[in-house]
Amino acid sequence: RRGNGVVNAHKNEVKTSKIHFVDLAGSERIKKSQTEGKRLQEGISINKGLLTLGNVISALGDPKRQGKGNGHIPYRDSKLTRLLKGSLGGNHKTLMIACVSPSISNKDDSMNTLRY
Repeated sequence: RRGNGVVNAHKNEVKTSKIHFVDLAGSERIKKSQTEGKRLQEGISINKGLLTLGNVISALGDPKRQGKGNGHIPYRDSKLTRLLKGSLGGNHKTLMIACVSPSISNKDDSMNTLRY
């Protein structure tokens, strides 16, 4: 054994894995949450990261860009997408967990989260 890898005794292979937990709490609508100061800046940064993540996912799923090597994937546009580059654009499995609310007052935010 070495690090987080598992050695297969029959083939002398080492398999490794990496896991990223990213908490995107605070990505609410700025007007609705009425945040100010440092929390406002944090919300703006999170929303920018989410927008960029959506752009990266769209670019990766665009059939016009696949297999041609000429499609730009905007990984460098945010810290979040730079961090997740390997998990998004390689031979990886990715899971997203979303928190939604059954409250009618949060209907729009919940629907946008599910569409995302």
